[in-house]
Amino acid sequence: MMNCAGKLKMLKSLLGIEASDSTHDDQLKYYLDMAREEIINWRYVNYADAPAEAEVPQKYNVIHVDAVVAGYNLQGGENELKHVENGITREFNYASMVDYIHAHVKQLVRA
Repeated sequence: MMNCAGKLKMLKSLLGIEASDSTHDDQLKYYLDMAREEIINWRYVNYADAPAEAEVPQKYNVIHVDAVVAGYNLQGGENELKHVENGITREFNYASMVDYIHAHVKQLVRA
Protein backbone atom coordinates (compact mmCIF):
# COMPACT_ATOMS: atom_id res chain seq x y z
CA MET A 1 0.00 0.00 0.00
CA MET A 2 1.29 3.45 -0.89
CA ASN A 3 1.41 5.96 1.96
CA CYS A 4 1.34 9.75 1.78
CA ALA A 5 5.14 10.01 1.60
CA GLY A 6 5.20 7.58 -1.34
CA LYS A 7 2.47 9.51 -3.14
CA LEU A 8 4.28 12.79 -2.49
CA LYS A 9 7.48 11.34 -3.96
CA MET A 10 5.57 10.08 -7.02
CA LEU A 11 3.86 13.47 -7.46
CA LYS A 12 7.16 15.33 -7.38
CA SER A 13 8.57 13.00 -9.99
CA LEU A 14 5.53 13.34 -12.26
CA LEU A 15 5.48 17.12 -11.88
CA GLY A 16 9.22 17.53 -12.49
CA ILE A 17 9.94 18.74 -8.95
CA GLU A 18 13.26 17.72 -7.42
CA ALA A 19 12.77 15.20 -4.61
CA SER A 20 14.81 17.38 -2.25
CA ASP A 21 12.75 20.50 -3.03
CA SER A 22 10.25 20.86 -0.18
CA THR A 23 8.80 24.22 -1.25
CA HIS A 24 5.74 22.53 -2.81
CA ASP A 25 5.20 19.87 -0.13
CA ASP A 26 2.46 21.68 1.80
CA GLN A 27 0.52 22.48 -1.37
CA LEU A 28 0.83 18.92 -2.70
CA LYS A 29 -0.22 17.46 0.66
CA TYR A 30 -3.25 19.75 0.64
CA TYR A 31 -4.17 18.49 -2.83
CA LEU A 32 -3.68 14.89 -1.66
CA ASP A 33 -5.99 15.49 1.32
CA MET A 34 -8.66 17.11 -0.86
CA ALA A 35 -8.47 14.29 -3.42
CA ARG A 36 -8.59 11.61 -0.70
CA GLU A 37 -11.67 13.20 0.82
CA GLU A 38 -13.38 13.47 -2.57
CA ILE A 39 -12.56 9.85 -3.47
CA ILE A 40 -14.01 8.60 -0.17
CA ASN A 41 -17.09 10.85 -0.36
CA TRP A 42 -17.73 9.88 -3.99
CA ARG A 43 -17.14 6.16 -3.45
CA TYR A 44 -19.41 5.96 -0.39
CA VAL A 45 -22.04 8.49 -1.55
CA ASN A 46 -24.85 5.99 -0.92
CA TYR A 47 -23.65 5.07 2.57
CA ALA A 48 -24.86 7.00 5.60
CA ASP A 49 -22.20 5.21 7.64
CA ALA A 50 -19.25 5.89 5.33
CA PRO A 51 -15.92 5.67 7.12
CA ALA A 52 -14.95 9.23 8.10
CA GLU A 53 -11.20 8.65 8.17
CA ALA A 54 -11.00 5.97 5.48
CA GLU A 55 -7.94 5.70 3.32
CA VAL A 56 -8.04 5.57 -0.44
CA PRO A 57 -8.53 1.94 -1.50
CA GLN A 58 -5.30 0.51 -2.86
CA LYS A 59 -6.73 0.04 -6.36
CA TYR A 60 -7.30 3.83 -6.52
CA ASN A 61 -3.82 4.95 -5.40
CA VAL A 62 -2.79 5.80 -8.95
CA ILE A 63 -6.11 7.60 -9.56
CA HIS A 64 -5.47 9.53 -6.33
CA VAL A 65 -2.07 10.70 -7.59
CA ASP A 66 -3.34 11.36 -11.14
CA ALA A 67 -6.23 13.44 -9.77
CA VAL A 68 -3.75 15.64 -7.91
CA VAL A 69 -1.66 16.01 -11.06
CA ALA A 70 -4.80 17.02 -12.97
CA GLY A 71 -5.76 19.57 -10.33
CA TYR A 72 -2.25 20.90 -9.82
CA ASN A 73 -1.58 21.27 -13.53
CA LEU A 74 -4.74 23.25 -14.17
CA GLN A 75 -2.66 26.14 -12.92
CA GLY A 76 -0.99 25.87 -16.31
CA GLY A 77 -2.16 24.41 -19.59
CA GLU A 78 -2.25 20.66 -18.90
CA ASN A 79 -5.34 18.79 -20.06
CA GLU A 80 -6.24 21.73 -22.27
CA LEU A 81 -8.29 20.64 -25.29
CA LYS A 82 -9.09 24.03 -26.75
CA HIS A 83 -7.78 27.55 -26.32
CA VAL A 84 -9.13 30.73 -27.91
CA GLU A 85 -6.79 33.68 -27.53
CA ASN A 86 -8.70 36.96 -27.81
CA GLY A 87 -12.06 35.67 -26.57
CA ILE A 88 -10.19 33.91 -23.73
CA THR A 89 -12.03 30.59 -23.95
CA ARG A 90 -10.31 27.55 -22.49
CA GLU A 91 -11.61 24.01 -22.48
CA PHE A 92 -10.00 21.27 -20.43
CA ASN A 93 -10.20 17.50 -20.72
CA TYR A 94 -11.17 17.33 -17.06
CA ALA A 95 -12.55 20.54 -15.63
CA SER A 96 -11.01 19.82 -12.27
CA MET A 97 -9.53 17.27 -9.95
CA VAL A 98 -13.06 16.44 -8.81
CA ASP A 99 -14.24 15.68 -12.35
CA TYR A 100 -11.23 13.40 -12.82
CA ILE A 101 -12.14 11.48 -9.66
CA HIS A 102 -15.79 11.20 -10.66
CA ALA A 103 -14.77 9.83 -14.06
CA HIS A 104 -12.40 7.18 -12.65
CA VAL A 105 -13.70 6.07 -9.23
CA LYS A 106 -16.66 3.73 -9.09
CA GLN A 107 -19.30 4.38 -6.47
CA LEU A 108 -20.36 1.56 -4.18
CA VAL A 109 -24.02 0.67 -4.47
CA ARG A 110 -26.14 -0.72 -1.69
CA ALA A 111 -28.76 -3.32 -2.48
